[in-house]
Amino acid sequence: MRILRYILPLLLAFACSSEGDDTTVVTPSVLRSIECEVGSYTLGDRTTTEIAFRVDEPKALFNYATTSPECQVQLRLAEDVLKRPEEFTLLRVRADDVEQGLYHAMIADAGTGKMYSRQVRIAIKRESGELVLSNPVRVASSNYISGITAVRLTKSSNPSLKRDIEFEYDAPTRTFHAHIDEYISNRVFIPEFTADGVDCIEVDGTAIDNAGTPIDFSRNATVVAYVGDMMVEYRLSLGCFTGLPVLRIETPGRQGVWSKEEWVEGSTLWLDGMARFDDIEGVEMAIRGRGNSTWGYEKKPYAIKFAEKQEVMGMPKHKRWVLLANYMDRTLLRNRVAFYLAEQTSLAWTPHCEFVELFLNGEHLGQYLLCEQVRVDNDRIAITEMTPQDNSGDAITGGYLLELDFHFDNMWQWHTARNVPFAVKFPDEEDLTEQQFDWIMNYIGTVESTLYGNDFKSEVNGYRKYIDAQSFIDYWLIYEICVNHELANPGSIYLTKDRNGKLVAGPVWDFDWGTFSYNASPAAQHGLFMQWAWWYGRLFDDPYFKNLASERWEILKPKFETVFNFIDSERAYISRSWDANYSMWGISTDINGDEWLTKDEATDRLVRITRERMEIIDRAL
Repeated sequence: MRILRYILPLLLAFACSSEGDDTTVVTPSVLRSIECEVGSYTLGDRTTTEIAFRVDEPKALFNYATTSPECQVQLRLAEDVLKRPEEFTLLRVRADDVEQGLYHAMIADAGTGKMYSRQVRIAIKRESGELVLSNPVRVASSNYISGITAVRLTKSSNPSLKRDIEFEYDAPTRTFHAHIDEYISNRVFIPEFTADGVDCIEVDGTAIDNAGTPIDFSRNATVVAYVGDMMVEYRLSLGCFTGLPVLRIETPGRQGVWSKEEWVEGSTLWLDGMARFDDIEGVEMAIRGRGNSTWGYEKKPYAIKFAEKQEVMGMPKHKRWVLLANYMDRTLLRNRVAFYLAEQTSLAWTPHCEFVELFLNGEHLGQYLLCEQVRVDNDRIAITEMTPQDNSGDAITGGYLLELDFHFDNMWQWHTARNVPFAVKFPDEEDLTEQQFDWIMNYIGTVESTLYGNDFKSEVNGYRKYIDAQSFIDYWLIYEICVNHELANPGSIYLTKDRNGKLVAGPVWDFDWGTFSYNASPAAQHGLFMQWAWWYGRLFDDPYFKNLASERWEILKPKFETVFNFIDSERAYISRSWDANYSMWGISTDINGDEWLTKDEATDRLVRITRERMEIIDRAL
């Protein structure tokens, strides 16, 4: 914005010289008044318009060269002549080509994007410093209509604020929007409105009086201005902190959470949905640490457990949830993007998740991904929930949730004949019986021996009798696209076996380590790199499986390609949160290869590698 400076007045005088002893002195005309042509002047975004004005003494001299520091012509606000308008500025002044004493002041919109309507005056400064002021004229933005022109929150009326807050106006959506950098949980403020021609103002049906009416800004509000017989409607939006929902957890006596085994019971949770999700007001829960290698990092991941099933951020009710720290992920998007891709497939269930800001015992710990825990439930992994009595007949055939995990740290686990580490995750370890464990262990042994048998390609007697091939392909494609080598480790690889059903792949899990990068998996730069993982090497020996993989890719590829719009949306959504998170957490590992990149560089790299992987898979299939 161009700011006009105060200048020392320069009143130009001229004198006519004499001949001989006769000297004639001509005194210049003195400027006494200015008159602008009455009218309303409109400015579009970064456009110009001219205000015509006359001086009462046509021969009065003054410096109107706006490029000169001594220029005497200025624009002043009619209601406060000590101030100048911010939304537009004086660009230049020219004398009329025909009429003496007539001038044209060109003004230019400053490009603020604000809606405005200002009464302004042309001011000319005399040598004495006195301002000669014109009559007021109205200058308005092209998006202006009679109604509310400005909204603000002042610190004097709202002591919890650190400074005054001015709202910006977005004309296409008719929204006044502002942002508070710090987190304030109680966002009930008294706003001030500036209006033109308005009889009264209502916010969500509540009339605003002159003394100031408190408004709850934790939700977007509808503002109605009544102008005569007309009703003008606006939206009022106040962003807070990073813009993400805020999750607050308080433990009894504010004790720390330092164990993965011991729950801190009797804790309380609040969720501020930031007008995006429903709030949660003080529900009972427990919290503990979680994770394997991730628990060893500075920024800790957590598991939480509600006393009663609880819906959270639009996700179905459940007691068990996890808070993923994404400590090693420079983009903070890896898990979120992988889950989005998995949702495009035929996999029965993929964990839902949402970003939050976590405060634990009043301390801000940064951004977390609040995620559904991998659990058997009608709203999650919807397989038969076995009981300890299901020990024979059809009942013993399912359902089972299995995990392949090289950590091998479960109670009920074994290695197959081909040294694949399996564990039973459901039924829970205290409910699983010896008969059920023996049955599923023998079943997996049968699947593996059939897969590696001579007749494994047979539709009737081969592996397809036991394995849902489509789920195995869709599952594998996610790991290929995301460059996740955990399929080969294997680690955090889940399968389900429902009652009287086949072995089904999924859900996907754990995509923050080495993914969307070639650092841990350089072979991924040149072709498919997980087709030899675990049982997949044998599956791809079957032409049927290969052809099905090509068919599934043709179907899923257009869906997968929507991920790039999703990434653009998410990177904008978490931008403030990313800044806040990395102002408190560094990354002490060098796993993904983007640890020292900027926010945009790291995200651009994720996009580029995802595109490359899709092109590589497309050529291979």
